[in-house]
Amino acid sequence: MTTHTRLVRNQAHPGYSVVILREHATDMGELDSEQLSRFWSDVQRAGGAITTVFAPRKIDYLVMGHRMPHLHCHLLPQHPNDDPLRNVDISDGPSFLTAQELQQDLRALRAEWGAPE
Repeated sequence: MTTHTRLVRNQAHPGYSVVILREHATDMGELDSEQLSRFWSDVQRAGGAITTVFAPRKIDYLVMGHRMPHLHCHLLPQHPNDDPLRNVDISDGPSFLTAQELQQDLRALRAEWGAPE
């Protein structure tokens, strides 16, 4: 597997996750075409699982890294109650799930992703 996928603790936007490249790279330009294709394939797969489990109207995909110089992509679901004219803000919240809610969401995402429990 090329990446790790993490459900972000702050769930102000239900389903907010991060897909993180397993090997160290700070920029997409450092990857060969096969690595880049696998990275984006994992991002797409995670987005599909988020869409099925959380039913957002749109997912914003943000590749940043100025604070964490390691290649990763934020998947920030936008839901019907979110203002479509407001800029995306990954620091909205905080909205933390209970341990039980977190486990329930993780189980649902893993089932969609096809990952072992």
